[in-house]
Amino acid sequence: MAMTDNDKASRFPDAELKARAAWHYYVEGLTQERISEILGIGRIKVHRILSAAREEGVVQFRIRDSVVECLVLEEALKQRFGLSQAVVVPSAADRSNAPLMIGHAAGAYLADNVNAGDVIALGWGRTLKFAINELPRRPIARTTVVSMLGGLTHAQPLNPTESAWEFAEKIGAECFLLPVPVYADRPEQREAFMSQRSVQDVVFRARRANIAVLSVGSFSTDSPIANYGFIKPSELEELQAAGAVGDILCHFIDADGRLVDHEVNRRVCAYPLQDLSDIPAIILVSGGQEKIAIMRAALANTRISVLITDEDAAKGLLNR
Repeated sequence: MAMTDNDKASRFPDAELKARAAWHYYVEGLTQERISEILGIGRIKVHRILSAAREEGVVQFRIRDSVVECLVLEEALKQRFGLSQAVVVPSAADRSNAPLMIGHAAGAYLADNVNAGDVIALGWGRTLKFAINELPRRPIARTTVVSMLGGLTHAQPLNPTESAWEFAEKIGAECFLLPVPVYADRPEQREAFMSQRSVQDVVFRARRANIAVLSVGSFSTDSPIANYGFIKPSELEELQAAGAVGDILCHFIDADGRLVDHEVNRRVCAYPLQDLSDIPAIILVSGGQEKIAIMRAALANTRISVLITDEDAAKGLLNR
C-alpha cells in the first residue's frame, strides 16, 4: 500500500522535521513547495516550521539541531571504520546538490576544529570548494595551509592552488603551493618536477601537517578529472579496466585502496599516498551514491580520522 503524506510526515519527530526542512531550504536552496513534497506535509506547515526554526535558534549561521537518522548513521560509521568522528548530513533532494550539503557541514566542522598553530595539508574537489566557501573569515594565529597537489595550467573554477589560497586567506594562514602541473606529460618529467628543491620544500611542509583535509573523485561524467581534460578518455577507460574505482589526490586506486599499475599514476605530481597515514588527523569530505566505491577504498587503506558525508553514501558504506 502506498505511503500517504501523513505517513511520511509521521516518520520524523517535530525537531527532526524542522532540521530536515532547514537543511533543504537554507542549504540546498529548495522551494517551500518542493520541501512539502519531500517531507509529505502541506506548504503552510513548511512555512510555519521554517519560521519556528528561525525563532527557536535551530537556524543560526549553521543548522544547530541534528537529524536523528543521521546521528544513528554517524555512530555506525564510527564503529565500522574506526573513526574518531563522523558527520552525516541529510541526502540532497537533487543529487547534484550533495557537494553543497556536505561542504556546508565540512565548513562548520573546520571552523570549530582548526586551532592556532595547526598545519593543514589540503586536497581538492568540488565538495572542498563548497567547504571553503562556508568557512567563516576568522584569523587563526600561526596556521599554515599546504597544497598537496600541483595546479592546473588552464584556469578553472576548481584548482588545487586556488583552493589552498582561499582557505589560507579565510584563516589568515601562511600558504605553500606545489609549483608544478598536477600531471606531467611523462613519468620522467614527473620525477624531474618532484625533485626540484622548491617542490621538495612544499612536500616537506605537508609531511609536518597535523591535519589533512581530503576528498575523493569518482568516474562520473561530471567529475573534475573527467571534465578538465588532463587525462584522455581512453586513459580513464584503461584505468577502470585495470580495476580503479576512483582517485584520491589524483592517484587512482582499486577497491582495496591500492594504487593501480598505470602510467597515469606515474605522472601525478602530488603528495605520495603511502605517506598519508603519517599525518595524525585525516578528514575525508565526500559523499553521494557515485562516490561509495571510492570512499570505501579510501577507508580501507588510509587511516581516516573524520568522515563528513551524506545519508546516501553513509548507507552505502554500511550496507556492504
